[in-house]
Order: sequence, then structure tokens, then C-alpha cells
Amino acid sequence: MWFTFILLLPQLTLSAHCPSGCFCNDKGDAKCIGDISDIPPLDPKTTFRLLLKDTNIKVLKDRSFQSFSLLLRVMITHSAIDTIQPEAFHGAPQFRSIKLSSNKLLVFPPKVFSEQSNLEQLQLDDNQIVSISSEHFEGLVNLIELDLSKNRISQLDADVFQNLTELIYLNLAGNQLRNLSKTLFHNLRQLESLVLSSNQLVSLESGSFDHLSKLCFLSLHKNQIREIPPRLFWNLQSLLNLSMSGNQLKYIPAESFYYLPNLTMLTLFKNPLISLPDQLMGNMPGLQELYLYNTSLVTVPWNLFANMTNLRFLNLHLNDKLNYLPKDLFCCLPNLNKLSLKHNNLRALEPDLFSNLTSLQILMLNDNKLESLPATIFCNTSRLEILDLSRNHLKYLPGDVFTHTGALNALSLSGNTWKCDCSIMGIAEWIRDNPRLINDLNKGVACYEPYHLQSHSLQTLTHAELKCGEVVSQTMIMTTSILPTQVPATSTPQSSIASSTKARTTETSTASSITSTFATTDSRFSPTSDHIYIKPGNVYNNDLAFYEKIVLDNGPEIVHNNHYDGWVYLWTVPSTGPFSGFMTALYIVLLVTGVVLIVATWYALYRLHEVLWMLQKVTMGDNQRIMARRVRSFKVKL
Repeated sequence: MWFTFILLLPQLTLSAHCPSGCFCNDKGDAKCIGDISDIPPLDPKTTFRLLLKDTNIKVLKDRSFQSFSLLLRVMITHSAIDTIQPEAFHGAPQFRSIKLSSNKLLVFPPKVFSEQSNLEQLQLDDNQIVSISSEHFEGLVNLIELDLSKNRISQLDADVFQNLTELIYLNLAGNQLRNLSKTLFHNLRQLESLVLSSNQLVSLESGSFDHLSKLCFLSLHKNQIREIPPRLFWNLQSLLNLSMSGNQLKYIPAESFYYLPNLTMLTLFKNPLISLPDQLMGNMPGLQELYLYNTSLVTVPWNLFANMTNLRFLNLHLNDKLNYLPKDLFCCLPNLNKLSLKHNNLRALEPDLFSNLTSLQILMLNDNKLESLPATIFCNTSRLEILDLSRNHLKYLPGDVFTHTGALNALSLSGNTWKCDCSIMGIAEWIRDNPRLINDLNKGVACYEPYHLQSHSLQTLTHAELKCGEVVSQTMIMTTSILPTQVPATSTPQSSIASSTKARTTETSTASSITSTFATTDSRFSPTSDHIYIKPGNVYNNDLAFYEKIVLDNGPEIVHNNHYDGWVYLWTVPSTGPFSGFMTALYIVLLVTGVVLIVATWYALYRLHEVLWMLQKVTMGDNQRIMARRVRSFKVKL
């Protein structure tokens, strides 16, 4: 019993000296919350840290803390303080930290902290302070942290921080600063963190940061900066983190990011950047994160990332005008783990674009306008685990495009415009064999065209369903790209066909050999001239109607056909070239002429109808007058 009493004695003693509404512990902490309008009468011999939160204190009176000879840290936050008397902190030179955050301070007296020569931390953030001067910080020779964020400061004198030579952290974010004096920070040679975000800065003067050789963190985001001077950051060789996002930069001077060897994070997003200079980034072996998104860039220099060999995360997304990436853009990023290219305007990718990204694990390509991908694009990405290709314009994918992605475990393919014909069977079969790798298989990995197969799941497609073998078993297709010397293009179909028939020395006679030729030579579906020769198979006994069932997928436009000596000559119109343009123009002229003739004919008929109606009306009037005369003459005779 006595032992228990001895253990509880310190706590009982503390409770006896702890006022109502406060909590005190044996470590010297006192926390008071609620209906308190003045500094509570705590035991000055046992109180080392005082926290007053959500109180009704409005005024800090002179020498409010003089009796607390051991008090080191005082925090009065989220209260109603709007007045600090000139000697409020006098008599307490031992203070190490004063925090007056989230109050209603508009002004505070000059030299109010003049006796706090030992003060290391001063936080005045989230008040309504409109101006400060060097007198407010007079005597704070050992201050290492100053927080003035979330106030209404619009102007700073050039000498306001001149006495804070030991300052390490300075936060001016969330004010109304429009410009900064060139010499504002020149005395802060020990400064490591400078936060200037969420102000109204329009520009920065050259040399503003020249004396901050120890600066590690610089935040300039969410301002209105339209331009920066050349070499602005050249003396910040200790800089680790630089944030310039959310400004109005359209251009950045060449060599702006030279001499930043220790930089680990760079953010440039949410700037209306139009272009970037070829010489922008210096040697950055330590850079690990780069954020370059939500810009107006159409492309980027091929060497933009060349000096970032240790880059881990690259976010180059949300650039709705970015439509081209240079072939060697990612040449020198062997350690890149995540690459985000989503929500851009990319329509095609170079075959070797990702060939050097041997450590890539996450690749986001969703929400672009990609129509297809080269078969070799993922050849060297053996560690790729997550790949998002959803919401593009993909119609086809090579069947072996994912052959080298052995680590792949999450693939997204939904929201594309898949064209379900024989060309899609390769990727369809791969999907059928690897359904567990596709995390959105039931969300729209389905045919978009043709219409009769719309919404049909790719993984259930079959050769028979697409009738891939029907055309092959019936015909053999040959183009002038295969027989350039045997099938000369002439203006006389008969002679050209005859000469090609004589020149041919061998002929496929079985359906099996035709199928093999058809399946292994995809180029035969892309004729290079304006004619194609088709030889009917034996099974049709040279029936001239066989060609009515021929389907030339992705082939030329057939406009005429002729039969000669067992061959069918198909006249075609090339999809490009002057002849195609001429035919298109002729078609438009004929169409317009036809419309004009129809309108003219309709108008002529309308006018003819009016004339006939008038003639009919005149004739009826004449007849009536003749009848009237006859009646009158008859009456006279009677």
C-alpha cells in the first residue's frame, strides 16, 4: 500500500497544480483546451512545454510568461489572439520555440521578441499579418526556423531578414507577394529550405539565389511566373528538390538546369510550355523523379533525359498536344521503374522507343490515340509488370507483341476500336491463352467493327467465325509487287494478261498450296499498282462467277473486272497519288453537276406547270365568251 502511494505521489502532486481544463504529465507538458481567456496558473517549476489550443485568449499581456522560468516551448494555436502587447515575451529569455499559428494576428509590435536571443523556432503562420520589417526579428540571432505562411504579406523590404544569419528554414507560402528584391536572401547563407509557393510572383530577378549555396529545397510552384532569367539556379549546387509547377512559363532559357548535380526531384508540370531548348538539362546523376505534364508541348528534345541515368519515375502525361516522341528519347534511362505517357495525343510509337528501359516495371499508355504498336516495341522490357493500353484507337496488335514481357501481370486493353477480321486472330489467341493477365477483360475488350461482330469478345473469336480460310481455299492472289517483270502495267488489259500468262512457268494447282502461299505472304494484301490477277481454282471448273465471293481485306478499290484466258483482271484505283486526286475531283464535279441539273429540271417543270395552268385558264375564258355569244344570237333569232 505504501509502495503504491509512493508511485502515485508525483502524479497526485502534478494534479494538485494542474488547473481545470488542463492536462499535465511528469515530463513537464501542460495542455489546456477550451474556455480559457488567459495564461493558466500552472506550476512554474514543473512546466517545460505549454500548449493552448481552441481557447478564447485574445490578448497576450506584457510579461505573460515571466513566472515560467523553465518554460522552453509555448504553442497557442487555433485561438482568437489578435493583439500582442510590446513586452508580452519579456522576462522569458530561455524560450526555444514560440508557435502562434492559426490566430487572428494582423500586426505585432516591433522588437516584441528582442529578448529571445535563444529562440530557434518562430511560427506565425495562418494569421492575417499584412507587413513585417527587420525590427520584428531584432535579437533573434539564433533563429533557425521561421514560418510566415498563409498570411497577407504583399511586400518585403530588402533588409527584412538581414539579421537572421542562422536561419535554415523559411516559409513564405500562401501570401500575396508579387516581386522579391534581388538581395532579399543574400544574408541567409545557412538557408536549406525556402518555400515561396502560392504567391503572386510574376518574375524573379537574376542573382536572387546566388548566395544560397546550402539550399536543398526550393519551392516556387503556384505562382504567376512568366519567365525566369538565365542561370537563375546555377549556384544552387546543393539543391535536392526544385518545384516550378503551376506557373505561366511558356519557355525556359537554355541551360537553365545546369550545375545541379545533387538534384533528386524536379517538377515543371502545369505550365503552358510550348517548347524546350535542346540544351536544357545538365548532368543530373542523382535525379530520381521528374514531373513534366499538363503542358502545351507538341514534342520534346531527343536528349532531354540523356543526363538522368538514375531516374526512377518519369511523368510525361496529360499533355494533350504531345503527338510525337523522338526515337532515342529514353536512350539513357537504364534504372527507370515507372513511365507515364497517359492522356497525351500519341498516334504512333517508334519500334525501339523502349528498347533501353531494361528496368521498366510500370508503363502507362492509356488515353492516347494509338492505332497499333510495332511488334518489337516491348522486346527489352522483360521486367514490365503493369501495362495500360486502354482507351486508345487500337484496331490490331501483333500476336507476338507481348512475347518478351515475361513478368507482365496486369494488362489493360479495354476501350479500343478493335477491328475483328483475320488480322486480329494473333492477339485474340494470345488473349485466350493469357486471360489472367488482363485485368479489364470483362470491361470492353471486344470488337468495335464490323457491325455484326460489335461487342463480341476478342477471346472467343475463331478462324471459322471470321471465315479466314474461305477466300484462301478458293483463289490465289498475286500482285505486281510479287511479279514485277511478269505483269507489266499497260493500258491494254488483254495484252498484259496474255504476256503474264506466257511468262508464268509454274502454277499452283491445289487448294493446300494456295492456302500456304496466302497465309505466309501478307504483302499480297497490299498491291503496289492498279491491277491484280486472280486464277480460279480447279474445284470451280473455271466458273466465271467464282470471283463474286472474293474478299480483299484492306485491299484496293475494285472498279472494273475483265476475264481472259482463265484469268480475271481487276481494275483498281490507288488510294493515294495524282490519279486518286483526279478521280476524287472528277467525282465531286459530277456530283455537283448532277445536283445542279436536278435543281434546274425541277425549276423548269415548275415554270412549265405555271404556263400550262395559264393557258388552261385563258382557253376556259375564251370558251365561255364563245358560248355567251351563241346564246345571245340564238335569243335574237327567236
